Amino acid sequence: MKKTIILAAALLSLVACAKQEKTGLREVLIERFKDDSDLKDYKLDPAEVADCVVDEISASLPGFSGDPRRAQFFEAYEHFLNVKSQADADRSLKEFEQLFGSAQNARVAATSITDHVMTCMGKAIEGAGTDGHRVTAPLEGSVAGPSDEAKPSSQAPK
Repeated sequence: MKKTIILAAALLSLVACAKQEKTGLREVLIERFKDDSDLKDYKLDPAEVADCVVDEISASLPGFSGDPRRAQFFEAYEHFLNVKSQADADRSLKEFEQLFGSAQNARVAATSITDHVMTCMGKAIEGAGTDGHRVTAPLEGSVAGPSDEAKPSSQAPK
């Protein structure tokens, strides 16, 4: 019984660490997305897109949720997002070169952020209607909508 409780506590602490390690990156992304014209045009929630980007990045990282190295990777992505100049970018790449294994891998990680953002914005746009509301498929057996009512009946009146 004690082993089960200890195992459950360890599992809960790993989950809590996994959520905490992503928080900084999520906040940076939300701040960046608040002024994004595409998100405003499509009436997308910056937090939803940020969550998607963090999940995409998380899925691309080595290890498992709660792995201590993953916090370092999230920190690196935060730095990559906060660069203000080319010199700043070069410093960040140099700083995290060892973490990613090479300068080339660090560069790929930094540029992959754009791919993740574009993927998530595409997913969010596909899920949003033109009025900014989510598009949902009609439920099976649902009542006919207005477009069905306007169609002429194929049966002649009796």
